[in-house]
Amino acid sequence: MLFVAFMVMLPCAAQTRFGLVKDEDGYTNIRKGPGTNYEIVDQVPDGMFINFAPGKGNWYKVYTSYTDGSEQEMTGYIHSSKVVVPKRQGAWKEVGMVKDEDGYTNIRKGPGTKYAIVGKVRDGSYILISGDYDATWYKVYTQQGVFRGYMSARKVMKLESPQF
Repeated sequence: MLFVAFMVMLPCAAQTRFGLVKDEDGYTNIRKGPGTNYEIVDQVPDGMFINFAPGKGNWYKVYTSYTDGSEQEMTGYIHSSKVVVPKRQGAWKEVGMVKDEDGYTNIRKGPGTKYAIVGKVRDGSYILISGDYDATWYKVYTQQGVFRGYMSARKVMKLESPQF
């Protein structure tokens, strides 16, 4: 499936932005055209970041990112109601992916295991982070860009910076 190509977000000529797919079904369809009457060309899992640009009506054009820096290619269309666009509030600067092997990783109130757990994030989830605190902890933010807590840097893989 093409959704693997969405993991790296690079600048491109298409003036894309990035957003997070949110769908209670666990995935969202990408369609050949801007409407439910168009053929489904791919599916994107809930929680995946995508590159998109304005399309037609309430539909966004979805673009594939390439790691070699070449121009992006349009993949299809996704309904705007299925995309959350993180606001640039707070201090988050990067996108990371949780890479623990226990099924989830804890978010803590402070930078260390002595602090209380304030939340959990599933393995493979994409999160908003900022710098390393003490080179071993990241600050973690909600999908809306609001500070949530701290996560061990060992449990997060940084991804390329997204476009705004």
